[in-house]
Order: sequence, then C-alpha cells, then structure tokens
Amino acid sequence: MRKLSVAELEAHHRGPTFTSVLPGHVVQKGGFRVYAEPNFRTHDGEPGRHTHTVPEIFVIVQGDGDVEVEGEVVDKFTAGEAVLFEPGEDHHLISRGSQPLVFVWMHLEPVS
Repeated sequence: MRKLSVAELEAHHRGPTFTSVLPGHVVQKGGFRVYAEPNFRTHDGEPGRHTHTVPEIFVIVQGDGDVEVEGEVVDKFTAGEAVLFEPGEDHHLISRGSQPLVFVWMHLEPVS
C-alpha cells in the first residue's frame, strides 16, 4: 500500500495513463462511489479476502478514515489523497469522518 497526495502528482495529458502514480500502467476499469454511512467499510459484504491481480487506486474526493491492509489498520486517508494497493493485498477503506465517503476507484494494468 502506498499513499500519495493528489496535489503532488505530476501533470500529464496522455489519456488513461497513470505515469505519475504507477509508471507503465493504464486504467483497466473503474468507478465512482458515495457512501453516506459512518464507519462504512468497503467490500464488507464479500466473503473472504478482497484482493485483485492488478494494482487498484482509490482517489479520495471527500471524507476521511482508515486504510486497512491484511486485516490491520495501517494508515489514515483524507480527501485529496490517492491510496494505491498492490496486487494480492487484502484491502479496505473505513469511513471515520462526519462527511460521506466519496472516491473514484481504478484497476490498473501494465501497458503492453
């Protein structure tokens, strides 16, 4: 897991490439989520570990909370940050603030 400040990302204008976050990767798929419930934990209704075979990045638009990796809280997040999870990491975001948690998620894949 890595955390980046959106304000510190390098400018780029190459479509879906993510050279400033994870060089050599592009967006495979993604979405936009809004969770109004306090203490919401992403992927909570799924059985077992939540992992992917590709990196996943969350760009936090609003809200703050905890980053959970492998069942342990390892960091905090807040609006204006990007949280990158490596392939195979069991990961969750937990909303802890008074505002709804709003984020964009993207699965990344290497450029072929």
